Amino acid sequence: MSGRSAIAQPNQTPGTITDFVAEQLRNRIVLGVLRPGRKVPVYELADELGVSRVPLREAVRQLEAESLVDNLPRRGTVVRELSVRDLRDSFAILQAVEPVAAHRAAESGDPTILRDMEYWLGQMQELTDRRVPEVSEEMLHAHRAFHFALFRAAGEGVLHRHLCMLWNTCERYVMNSLPNSERQAAAAIEHAELVKRIRAGDLDGIDEVLRGHLEASLTSSLRYLEDSGVAADS
Repeated sequence: MSGRSAIAQPNQTPGTITDFVAEQLRNRIVLGVLRPGRKVPVYELADELGVSRVPLREAVRQLEAESLVDNLPRRGTVVRELSVRDLRDSFAILQAVEPVAAHRAAESGDPTILRDMEYWLGQMQELTDRRVPEVSEEMLHAHRAFHFALFRAAGEGVLHRHLCMLWNTCERYVMNSLPNSERQAAAAIEHAELVKRIRAGDLDGIDEVLRGHLEASLTSSLRYLEDSGVAADS
């Protein structure tokens, strides 16, 4: 196979109605359509998406596990507030486990992982060239697909599930810190370098690139929280 149909798409065909609803809600939260502290309009969303309340409630539980929403007494489901502690903790865990997946990608010999990463790297560049906004569903989709292609190397199981959850949690903060053209340009270089190091089987180089990439994303996100007045001890 060749072309777009041969490329793995993240959540291309959600396995259940719950998966579909969770993806819709997740994207709205990560992109800031549903803002921190806002009550999630469960009944309205059920009508809009044409689903019953049962899969919607199940989707909300998924997003609660990703620290994207909270269920609060007398308030119901609300979008989780941005937190310096959550941000630091999420990036610290991601920094510990994403290199594991990257090492497996380098050692697996599976050509589809690098093929898919290179495809989505190209898609992100194409979107940038077309001046598609950094905070957009198209850019989020391509960025997620790039990293999720890498996460496939983790195999099906607990590592893969936690990588996907952590990435979505971290991406919410990254998206909130945008637009930042300088950081986006640097991230594009880092993505390309990661592919290069994986292809070369350079495990030390992989660690170096991922460490720099995640630290830069964390720093940019922390700066946004500081500028937004989010308390350092939150």
